[in-house]
Amino acid sequence: MISYNFKTYNELFFHIVNNYENSKFLNYLQDGKYVNISIQEFELRVKYLALALNDIGIKKSDNVAIFAKSSPFWLIFDFAIHLLDAISVPIFDNISTKNLEFEIEDSNINYIFTDCSKRIKEINKEVTYITYGFYINRKNTYSLDSLFILGERLYNQNENKDFFDCISADEQSLFSVIYTSGNTGTPKGVELTNENVISQLQDINEIFYLDEKQSALSILPLAHIFERTVMSYYLSKGMSIYFVDDIQNISNLLKIVKPTTMTVVPRLLEKIYSKIQENISAKPILSKTLGILAFRYATYFESKGLIYKIFDKLVYSKFREIFGSRIEQLVCGGAALDKDIYRFFINIKIPLYQGYGLTEFSPVICTNTPNFSKIGSCGKALPSVEVKISEENEILVRGKALMKGYRNQEDLTNKTIINGWLHTGDIGKIDEEGYIFVESRLKDVVKTSTGEYVPTLKIEQALTKNRYIEFATVIANNRKFVSCLIFVNKDFYNQSKTKLTIEEFYNQSYITKSIDKTVQKVNKKLDKAQKVKEYRIITNEISIQTGELTPSMKISKVNIEKKYEQIINQMY
Repeated sequence: MISYNFKTYNELFFHIVNNYENSKFLNYLQDGKYVNISIQEFELRVKYLALALNDIGIKKSDNVAIFAKSSPFWLIFDFAIHLLDAISVPIFDNISTKNLEFEIEDSNINYIFTDCSKRIKEINKEVTYITYGFYINRKNTYSLDSLFILGERLYNQNENKDFFDCISADEQSLFSVIYTSGNTGTPKGVELTNENVISQLQDINEIFYLDEKQSALSILPLAHIFERTVMSYYLSKGMSIYFVDDIQNISNLLKIVKPTTMTVVPRLLEKIYSKIQENISAKPILSKTLGILAFRYATYFESKGLIYKIFDKLVYSKFREIFGSRIEQLVCGGAALDKDIYRFFINIKIPLYQGYGLTEFSPVICTNTPNFSKIGSCGKALPSVEVKISEENEILVRGKALMKGYRNQEDLTNKTIINGWLHTGDIGKIDEEGYIFVESRLKDVVKTSTGEYVPTLKIEQALTKNRYIEFATVIANNRKFVSCLIFVNKDFYNQSKTKLTIEEFYNQSYITKSIDKTVQKVNKKLDKAQKVKEYRIITNEISIQTGELTPSMKISKVNIEKKYEQIINQMY
């Protein structure tokens, strides 16, 4: 077994290039076909780029933004930054203009790597640009290709032969600043050290078993700490990594790549779950009946018995083809996953492992694994992580992965980390076997004006099981009863190819009755004070740019309630 004793991200780079050979290490789409980058080419590109970036002025402790879509070149740029002991600041490529400006100023960014020429005009600060995929003739702008050429020339000069022998980084030095997605307001810059992220890789290596023979399809943005940490683990194993070009192309690429491992967020699984329902509904009567019975069985019952074996052979085997038929580990994180949906994927033999974490913890706190797994839980704590439940049932955590603090927000840091424990803001419990259950966010349990507590997230998740509903936002805080804004599924509307407007389409009686039936079904499982008494169906476009969604596609309740204040007030 290859030694796994690196302590910094710089050492991780040399661990990769000194221990593995893989001709299909990093793979990206060009003209519809995958282009391969070997480990040897990866090593040279990182070294060339590091020398070139050093030559144009990037130095130790500089904050350098990566404002681009995920790709091998995102990773190459990131490693080159760290070889200079600079600090990378990933920015979601779909971020709103307001938050983009904030993050650049908050982290005092002077260098930006970007692959989008259109968004440069949104940046008011004078910075140096490194562009990928386009070139603009302006001061302090370099194309990535030109820097590779410069770096190769510098690399071949004798005076640079010892450049990489002098590289060192302290475990406690800053590795990166990761901004939270801002679903509760202004993004917070989480400062993570080398020790934070490397401790995560060491923990993951003890509980998951991947090697260079595995292949991964990367679909989540590298600006998200969940994907970045898992990606670092993939890289540490020298395995083949394939990037998607477009989120809409995932289903096609799953069939082409046939990955053995992937990381996903609950929203993707919810969409697949709903899509399977839609496909079943479109089948001829006999196939439709069989599909419905098999779907319900997988959702609500255990995977055993003769009936299950029949369903598995006739139906579930086809469901598994959605993921390419070779998936061995599907890790889900980023938000809570509905228990019924979790059970469904387990029952159709998709090895799904739900975890839980926060950006502030680099991010994984606990996860289900091939050896320890329980449906409905978020698994057990990582080996180096301590978790306890406070008197208020809040999940508290500490360990080597705990952030240094929030950038430029000392007071908030001190309110979040108390006596060495991170106050997660999540309500949960730990069972007698050590499995951790996350029940809700503290802020997702709100109190009505009559003093009743309402678990908004639980209600919202139940509502979005309806295929006509994309998002739901429950309104209850300081209100006399519970109401809800229901945002329609625009994908379903677009796929229908109807001539009706979206308002006319979602005003059809069979759709309104379906939505109302779902609301009443959810209400039956709630206490009287928690039931949704009023709701409005919203057909407006919601987006990241206009603030209703965060870059990680979560609802921003703060902005939703501001924008739809008039409609909300009409319900009361």
